[in-house]
Amino acid sequence: MIKDPGEMLARIRIQKSVTIGDGINKHTEWIDVGNESENDPPNWIQAKWENVHGSEAWIAESVQANAAATVSVWYNSEITRKCRVIDDAGIIFEVVSVDDIRREHREMELKVKAEVNG
Repeated sequence: MIKDPGEMLARIRIQKSVTIGDGINKHTEWIDVGNESENDPPNWIQAKWENVHGSEAWIAESVQANAAATVSVWYNSEITRKCRVIDDAGIIFEVVSVDDIRREHREMELKVKAEVNG
C-alpha cells in the first residue's frame, strides 16, 4: 500500500498483450499500458517496489516464484493479470495477482515473479 507518493521510487513499464493481424499474419505484441502501438516510446511509470521477505519469501519459494515482489501503482483499469511488468534493468515479471485496494480505484497492488525462460 502506498502511504506516501515519495515511496514510489521504482521506474517500471507495465505491458499488455495485443493480438495483431489475422490468419497467417496473426501475432502477439507487448504494448505499454497507455500506448497505442509497440512503436510508441516506452511509457515508464513510478511504482513502490517491495521484494518479498520473511514468511512471504518462504511461501513464494514453495510455489517456485523466482524474484517475487509486490508492486504498488496508481489505479489503471487496463492493468490485469494478463499484463507483465518490466523493471528498469529489463527483467520481465509475470503478474500473478492484481488487487484494487479496498475497491476504491485509487491504487493497486501487483504480486509479480520473474519469468523463467528455459
